[in-house]
Amino acid sequence: MRSSMRKIGYIAVAAMLLIGIPAASVLADDSAAVVTRLDGNASVFTKGGKTGTPIRKNDKLIKGQEVKVGEKSRIELKYPDGTVMRFAERSTIKIDDITYDSKTQSKKVKVDLGGGKLWANVKKLVTSDSKVEVKTVNAVAGVRGTVYRVNVEADNSAMVKVYDGTVAVAGVPKEAAKPAGQFTAPVPVAGPTPVPPPYHEVSMEEWTVIVKSMQQITVSPQGVASKPQDFTPQQDMDDWVQWNQERDKQLSL
Repeated sequence: MRSSMRKIGYIAVAAMLLIGIPAASVLADDSAAVVTRLDGNASVFTKGGKTGTPIRKNDKLIKGQEVKVGEKSRIELKYPDGTVMRFAERSTIKIDDITYDSKTQSKKVKVDLGGGKLWANVKKLVTSDSKVEVKTVNAVAGVRGTVYRVNVEADNSAMVKVYDGTVAVAGVPKEAAKPAGQFTAPVPVAGPTPVPPPYHEVSMEEWTVIVKSMQQITVSPQGVASKPQDFTPQQDMDDWVQWNQERDKQLSL
C-alpha cells in the first residue's frame, strides 16, 4: 500500500513539473528535504530545465533538483531524519539522493556542492548501509554523525573543517579524457616483474583522509589533500560560523 501511494505521489510530481508548478508538498516526507529557513532568495531547477523557480519557506526539494542561492542569501534544509544543512550565498547544490526509512532508520543523503559554503549538522547514522555524503569536484566527504562545514572556491579547491565527530574525505578518481574518434594502436606489454619495496597499493579513490574534531584539511584544484591540521574556535570565527552555531542552538541540535 505504501509503495503504491509513493508511486502515485511521483506521478503527481511529474505532472506538476510538466505544467510548471513546484513540487512543494506532494511527496512523502521520507524522500524530500524541507526548506526550514530562507534569508534572501534562492531558485530550484529541475533536470533539463533552464529557468529556475523561486524557493519559499516550507517548500520540499527532491532528488535530481539543483538549487542556486542568491547574493546575500542563505538557505536551511532539513532532511527526513533530522539532519540539517545550510548553504551560504552564491552556493550551487545538486541533490543526488534523499532516502529515509523511518522503520529501520536507514538513510542516504548525497549532495553535490558545485560551489559556495555548506554547514552540516548530521544526525547519527544508525544502520551500516546509511550514508551522508557531500561531493565536490575532486573529493567526497562522508560522515557518521557530526558537525562540519565545506567551502568550495571558484578554482574548485575545497576546505573541510570538522567541529564534532569525524569526516572521511576521499579523493574522486579522474579518468583521462580521450579525444573523440581517436584510435590508439595496441602496445605490447611486458610480462610481470618483481616490484621493489616499499610497496604502494593504489586504490580507485587514490586517498582517504580521516579528519577529526577541530581539524581541517584543504584539497587543491588538482585533487591533492593536505594533512589534517588543528584549528581553534577563535581562529575560525566569522559571521558564517557564528550564525550557524547560533542557529544550531536555536534548534537544539
